[in-house]
Amino acid sequence: MKRFVPAALTGGLMSLSLALAACGDRPGAAPEAASEATPDLSGGPAAAPQAVAPASGTTQALPAVDEAAARAFVREEGSTLETLTFERVGSVTKEGMVKGYAAPVYAVPVASGQTLKVAFKPSNANLYFNISDAADQSGAAVFRGEVDGETAELKASKDTTYVITPYQPRAMARRDETGSYALTVSRS
Repeated sequence: MKRFVPAALTGGLMSLSLALAACGDRPGAAPEAASEATPDLSGGPAAAPQAVAPASGTTQALPAVDEAAARAFVREEGSTLETLTFERVGSVTKEGMVKGYAAPVYAVPVASGQTLKVAFKPSNANLYFNISDAADQSGAAVFRGEVDGETAELKASKDTTYVITPYQPRAMARRDETGSYALTVSRS
């Protein structure tokens, strides 16, 4: 003799049963950790637990720009702070000018594990750039263009905001000389 169970009740119990089975026998267990099949209360065959896969194409978001920390690198009158915005994996090219001590300062958010690449093309041999971690307010550069060259490649060990500062040597800056540049910044 078969018992009559209303369909709404059967569906609700089945959903509850599947949800409980997905929890596994330990708190915080992932759905794929369920070890037993869930019995079907309607008398049919047992249903196996289903693993939930993350949606394809999802990527980690970029960290927020630490604008307050980056602003501390804008030290000279006439200098400005610009946050570079482009795809998480992509590049952007900016053209700018250094006049005396004043120059644009660029802030770039980089996620942990990403690589920041910067290529600097100055109009003369007396323009350089530094890259600093905005969180390090000591002013120490993690890349010094005058010593390290015109191409930088840095791998972020944590979410961070890097600050790129073009400049010219003090003797030229005191004479209020100018120079232009193109800066290509990419994340991968």
